[in-house]
Amino acid sequence: MDRLTPDGISWAPSRRIFLRRVAVIAALTFLGLATVALVCSVYFGLPRAWGFWGAGLLASGFMIEDLLRWRILRSDLWQISQGQLIYDGPDGRSQISLSDIDSAKVQWGTRVVITLTSGQRMLMRHLPYAAATAEQIETARGPRRL
Repeated sequence: MDRLTPDGISWAPSRRIFLRRVAVIAALTFLGLATVALVCSVYFGLPRAWGFWGAGLLASGFMIEDLLRWRILRSDLWQISQGQLIYDGPDGRSQISLSDIDSAKVQWGTRVVITLTSGQRMLMRHLPYAAATAEQIETARGPRRL
């Protein structure tokens, strides 16, 4: 079994990528809630300022919840070692043989979806170089068998 398996390759989520995602989602949430609040203000004849305060408060709550989730996600570590894709996370360690991986594809620019031969999918989130990560996993996996 000839494989180009460079041991010691590892990936972890990027705080910068995570914070960018939180900022974009918070801004979109604020805009959506503010739009609904302004429509309600016009329809019911209410002052418009309450809508911005309410939208800001709700968007801040969602943003704080996402930031608290970072405390869990920051400990994720994916690595390739001895023909295995190893995941170390808050729930413990899991290992998958590279031969069980069917594909590794980029999704949304910062995520890699790993599809196993069984059909199960795993997600690597908030990666700064998701395309390079998917390519490295595909290379380590070796050629497909038909």
